[in-house]
Amino acid sequence: MPHLSRVDRVRGCLLGLAVGDALGAPLEGLSSQQIKSHYGCVQNYVDGVRAWKRKPYRWRLRGLYSDDTQQALALCEVLIDDRRIAPERLADLYLALARPKGAFVGAHRGLGRSFRQVLSLLEHGVPAHLCGQPTPGIGAAMRIAPVPLYFGEELGAMFESVMAASLITHRDIRSLSGALAVAHAIRRLAAGQPREPSLMLWVASDLLRDEQRIASDYADRVLRLDRHARSLSRAVAHAESLLDLPRERALQALVDEANRHGAEPPCKRATQGFPPACIPTCLYLLMTTESFEEAVIEVVNLGGDTDTAGAILGAMAGAHYGAEAIPERWLAGLQNREGIEVRALALAQRSAVGLRIPDLIATEHELTRKEEAILEEFLSFARGGGDHGANQVL
Repeated sequence: MPHLSRVDRVRGCLLGLAVGDALGAPLEGLSSQQIKSHYGCVQNYVDGVRAWKRKPYRWRLRGLYSDDTQQALALCEVLIDDRRIAPERLADLYLALARPKGAFVGAHRGLGRSFRQVLSLLEHGVPAHLCGQPTPGIGAAMRIAPVPLYFGEELGAMFESVMAASLITHRDIRSLSGALAVAHAIRRLAAGQPREPSLMLWVASDLLRDEQRIASDYADRVLRLDRHARSLSRAVAHAESLLDLPRERALQALVDEANRHGAEPPCKRATQGFPPACIPTCLYLLMTTESFEEAVIEVVNLGGDTDTAGAILGAMAGAHYGAEAIPERWLAGLQNREGIEVRALALAQRSAVGLRIPDLIATEHELTRKEEAILEEFLSFARGGGDHGANQVL
């Protein structure tokens, strides 16, 4: 593997996050069997028409990422402008994306119930640091990549900004530790640490230290510390022990381990949106595949929380392999590629000087309008009985 500069790795990470998200977004909620039945093996962007004929709101514009990447880009904005994560500034961006149609629509794409509740609280004037939800979701981890890319080895600053970005939406220790797990993995990969089993043990060690700090400094705000204070560090360390197992046995072992850490309802898939399941699975797949393309194809075809798993593994793999390893067909089809790339450059140089960064809010509203217009055209064809022609629209 050729030497990669930090800029190469930062570009690869942010583009990889968006590519993995866009590949997985139309498949979210499908099982691996359903994906195989409808698409065979997904190797390029799809729109979801085949799988979601009865649920048109689940269809996606090809190559368009979801809220996972939107929230990551919002983190980029705050870091570039403020040099840290300022919760109220981040909350303002989330609300600006939700307007003018209201907190439940706007430009946000593919929002989950928990984030909708956060937006509602923000709209009603609740301070950002008090809006975190009690459920152990994975939303804090899916968007966190810009923070380690910006801070690198400034561990204290990285920890504080990860917590600031995460507590807006989550208060469960498993969610917060999940964000830190992804941050440490990306920090190490972007610094050029080899893709070896020891990486997983280093990340587990990083996490253990941070879990102890959360228990010491945030006990009044963080939930489930009594039972799950070390769930993520243990789950990541356990994943390292599975690397020599056959794929199916390893994936089942990842599910079994996740269920030991309080999944409700119990996990059925390794890519479920529960941090002790999805994050160790992404690390496991990073270690047991040999290219960016192989890793991302494998994770999105597993089904489950495909956009988030694709985003997390895409960010990790991109940080390791660099932007040049991302297939050109994926980069060429990625919506807003230029806006993502220029933000990656700003993160890498920790400054926007000399760069023309497009307005985030205007861009995302335009992309959402574009998707809605194409969907409406499709529905018009379908209502008129032109199903075959409608398939060409999307």
